Amino acid sequence: MARKTKEDSQRTRDLILDAAEHVIYERGMSLTTMANIADAAQVSRGAVYGHYKGKVELAIAMAERAIHHAPSLERGPEEPALVYLKRYCLSEVHSYIDASSLQRVLFILYVRIDDTPELVSIRESWEQKRATIIAQCLKAAIEEGSLAADIDVALYSLYVQAQIEGIFSILFFNHSAAENKWEIAERLCSMGLERLTQQIKP
Repeated sequence: MARKTKEDSQRTRDLILDAAEHVIYERGMSLTTMANIADAAQVSRGAVYGHYKGKVELAIAMAERAIHHAPSLERGPEEPALVYLKRYCLSEVHSYIDASSLQRVLFILYVRIDDTPELVSIRESWEQKRATIIAQCLKAAIEEGSLAADIDVALYSLYVQAQIEGIFSILFFNHSAAENKWEIAERLCSMGLERLTQQIKP
């Protein structure tokens, strides 16, 4: 019998991780078993355990793979900070809604992990990265003169994060907005960020 190559092993891992995404997405962590994942990947249970000691380790690898391969949105050299921030916000909403490996993993991290501590930690790291990017944009907008120098960056950052999560909720759960949802998303994002340029009173 021919020995498995590194490429063979990687293909098997990818099959297992792909299957885990779909199974956990549908069933949640608590109702998913290693046998479910093996069946979905069409490999033996031994093959699954040969790569991952258990369900949590497998789920961590699944989440880290999707986040590692998530596309990054670069800011143009002359792009104003608030213009980039709008693009970034819309990109984040797309990440939560457009069918993809990242979308499935984010849904799992927010809805299906049943408070598994290791996966909660991955979700918190994702949120911290988002908060850091938003804060950097706000500070750049202050330097450009688009925002007042005395704004509460932490508060404004929370406001922008609330915009992202609110727009996502409207588009994902409100089916009446299905036909022109991205036009609605862009308008909501523009309205929300325009509010940033107005001094928010305590």
